[in-house]
Amino acid sequence: MFIFVVLVPTGLSILYFGIIASPVYISEASFVVYSPGERFSSSGGLASLIGSIGGNYSSSASQTISAYISSWDAMMSLNKAVNLKEQYTYGVDFLDRYGGVFHPFTNNVRLWRYYQSMTDDSIDASNGISTLKVRAYSPAMAQKINALLLAKGQDIVNQLNAGAHAEAVRFAETDVQQAREALRQSTVALADYRNGQRVISPLQQSQLQLALVAKLQDQLIQEKTQLQAIEQHAPQNPNIPVLRSGVQALESQIASAKAQITGDHQSLASKDTEYETLQVNQDIAQKLLVAAVTALQQARITAQKQELFLETISSPNLPDAPQLPRRIEGILATLVISLMVWGVLVVVVGGIKEHHDR
Repeated sequence: MFIFVVLVPTGLSILYFGIIASPVYISEASFVVYSPGERFSSSGGLASLIGSIGGNYSSSASQTISAYISSWDAMMSLNKAVNLKEQYTYGVDFLDRYGGVFHPFTNNVRLWRYYQSMTDDSIDASNGISTLKVRAYSPAMAQKINALLLAKGQDIVNQLNAGAHAEAVRFAETDVQQAREALRQSTVALADYRNGQRVISPLQQSQLQLALVAKLQDQLIQEKTQLQAIEQHAPQNPNIPVLRSGVQALESQIASAKAQITGDHQSLASKDTEYETLQVNQDIAQKLLVAAVTALQQARITAQKQELFLETISSPNLPDAPQLPRRIEGILATLVISLMVWGVLVVVVGGIKEHHDR
């Protein structure tokens, strides 16, 4: 019993761990995803890095990257890049390889499970630093898979930034477009009114007409004064009819000028109300456009401040020695377990014999 329970399993474990078991290399990288008020450089060392972060790391983004690393999409992407089936099959011992004794089925679902057992991404909740470990059966492949996953993590951060930026400025850009359209419509309406009414600015034109009326009135006063003086001192003067005609002409011109300012619906006063309304609408549209553009710029600045950054603390290393399997520990564990099982069997068999002897 000792031979079959202890010596045989221990001998098999010595054979497997000592000769058959394939060496497993582990490439490790660490990174952090953060959203700081200002970017920092990793050249200052890990201490300055953690001090600069100050608790501003994004745990949700780190968890998103971690979820992607263990996802089906990540496995399929890596399988296209490095052919995981081949890497996990050829040159690997029959117990540990994909499609071996403990992984007998060769399909994508089983490959996904096997891939998950070969990768691990842990997040330190205290500082947000993620540690990515990749196991492979060659040091170069472990490093390459780790680097590919790290690059995919950077792509995810870029996608999150692009989505957040687009969402933040989308409404502001819509407001700017609406304000521009409103300004265009108000400008067109004002131009159409000017062309239709043949007026540039009723207020300015009224001021010009008032200045003309005042000038004509001054001339009229002079003409009337001159006419009255001649009628008193020389009533037979032949210029009197001419002066009277001039006075009547000035009075007619003054009346016509006043009619253009105030009078029927064609007067400047009647046009001023609608013109001022269109002018106010244009001014409001201009102010709304300025406010919308300012809001858009502010939204872009806010989106930039909320951007995420993936900072690599340590790049994927190239392991120069296998970390697994732990050969001595495996052999000793087999020996200890075998001795424990043998001891239990000895007690059980001894009890059965004692009971049979009675």
